[in-house]
Amino acid sequence: MSIRSIKSIFLIAVIMLSFSCGKSKDEEVKDAILSANIYLSTRQCQPAIDLLESMGRQNSNAKYLKALSSAYACRAGYSTTTFFGDDVSKTASPQPLGGMTTYSTSIVTTTTSPLTDDTSFRDLQTAIDILLYAGGIPSTTEPTALERAKYFSLNQAGDINTQLAFMMLVQTGKLMKVYADTDAGGVKGGGSGSSTCFTDYSTTAAPVKAFLLTGNTGACTSDTSSNSQLALGVTGRRKRLCEGTVLLNGILNLLPSVLATAGGGDLEDIADVTSEIEEQKDALELLDPTFSPTATVLSQTNCENDSDITEVTLSSYYAVFFESLVK
Repeated sequence: MSIRSIKSIFLIAVIMLSFSCGKSKDEEVKDAILSANIYLSTRQCQPAIDLLESMGRQNSNAKYLKALSSAYACRAGYSTTTFFGDDVSKTASPQPLGGMTTYSTSIVTTTTSPLTDDTSFRDLQTAIDILLYAGGIPSTTEPTALERAKYFSLNQAGDINTQLAFMMLVQTGKLMKVYADTDAGGVKGGGSGSSTCFTDYSTTAAPVKAFLLTGNTGACTSDTSSNSQLALGVTGRRKRLCEGTVLLNGILNLLPSVLATAGGGDLEDIADVTSEIEEQKDALELLDPTFSPTATVLSQTNCENDSDITEVTLSSYYAVFFESLVK
């Protein structure tokens, strides 16, 4: 059977489901999920988004949320099949996590324009937020795996967390690719820009700055060689610093439980690295005692507004974690 014939059958099925009459709202949502998944099976991302959004956000329906998240991730160019088939094995090459910047699913339109303007970055972030705050978690509540477990069954929460963790890895790859100005092989400072560091560390605590300048961070050997998007004083700096912080904290929050059920193979490389990062948290708290809230924040809103989280503590976070992860 030709691809055109298959698409025709899918379209007929979608139309029949979409225009069924006399159904309850729950039945309509159930049909919309099925129809959206049919669309997504042939990567028709926008029709799936339109159909699901027309139902109104169903924050307590795990299947709906997973489908809607998948639809936005689809539009961002993300594919779980591609992630596992082509990308995850690249994670630790170059060590420790520079390979994340080489994921084919971590594409961005340009590395010079603001990352927050990149449509694929925004779409994948929408996909992440749909699941991160699943259940209707307020933006000011820390969206932990434990918090989501209050709203869903064990299996539902597990599925949500697994899908979320993989998308967050890819999104972090996008962020690191741009702000570390990596080359095609994932080496920091090897891209088309002039920076060799993620951000500016001139105001960072002295012990952290010493860590930065003593061979722990590859090409980043100057406290002022910042990517222009994270330069000191640039508009939106704190928001952008927070985006990376909550992504990495979210990965660390999710991976232990995800690996317990879906681990093995190439994911073990990620598990080993996350263990090292957890150990570095203790070291960083000795270097900068004010750092602790930054190490655990998962909410973008809280990160941007908590008075205990500052651009100084955020830059400390980047110095010890991101600069060490991408070399």
